[in-house]
Amino acid sequence: MARAGAHGTQDDGAGGHRAKDEASVSSAIEHLVVSSQGVITKRIDLALLEGHELLSSTLQRAALVGLGMVLGAGAWFAAAASVVLLVTPDANLVLRVAAFGLLNAGGALGLVALAARGRPQTPSRANNDVSEHNR
Repeated sequence: MARAGAHGTQDDGAGGHRAKDEASVSSAIEHLVVSSQGVITKRIDLALLEGHELLSSTLQRAALVGLGMVLGAGAWFAAAASVVLLVTPDANLVLRVAAFGLLNAGGALGLVALAARGRPQTPSRANNDVSEHNR
């Protein structure tokens, strides 16, 4: 009987170890899930911060480009008006406005031609153009 009691005590001890092992495995899994959630949360926060910084710098650059375009347009109009007044000092207002319009139209056409000529073709676009010509 002493053996049976001792043997019963060992079974209880083994069952206790199993319960502790199961508890430690479940706590390890719970710890893993909590840690994973923390990592995911930190990555989401980092992505949001990077997105905010990208948006902020993009808006800042857009504002600077817009301001540069406004200042450039003002400089162009001042230069065009100066040229018109220099070339036609004794002309009436209608002739001066027409000359100003023609000067601006010439500048616009020149920029459009420059933009159309300077546009590089991508390799995929060039391949599509070649295949369309072969049809």
